[in-house]
Amino acid sequence: MGVVAMSMPSSSQRSWPIGLLVLLAVAGVLYALMLANAVSQPSGGGEASIETAIEGLFLTAGLWIVLVIMIVVGAVTGSMPGWAGGLAGILLPASGVANFTAVDLCSRHMPWAIVIPVLLAPLIVFYAFWAGWPKLHEALPAERTSVAVWASIFVLSAVTFVLAA
Repeated sequence: MGVVAMSMPSSSQRSWPIGLLVLLAVAGVLYALMLANAVSQPSGGGEASIETAIEGLFLTAGLWIVLVIMIVVGAVTGSMPGWAGGLAGILLPASGVANFTAVDLCSRHMPWAIVIPVLLAPLIVFYAFWAGWPKLHEALPAERTSVAVWASIFVLSAVTFVLAA
């Protein structure tokens, strides 16, 4: 009887980030419901509008909680620049508020505001996958990718706040 050594796959040999894929499924459902809520116009009086607004708030909050978890999982299982993690701590909550503000703008007959919710969540999901999947690190350099994604999130959030004022 001999001893057989088994090698563990290195992080660059992993094929798919399963945890992120499971979270993506949950985020996808919340994202679809949030977008449906954003484009729907409630029929009825003020109570229907309040109900739609509360539904939008809970869907946005749920989606952003999942997105934060995805960023954390991506950072823990992969890597991301330290400054990007600090920036994520500031921009993720701000982008969640901006997303809800954009959904509210949609309900106020500003249909162009749907662009903000359509873009924000996928940007965050992309970054979580980039951080957690070493194969993407090979194709996209850390500094450029981080700057591009977080600058885009900042601009989309800032535009929303400026237009809502």
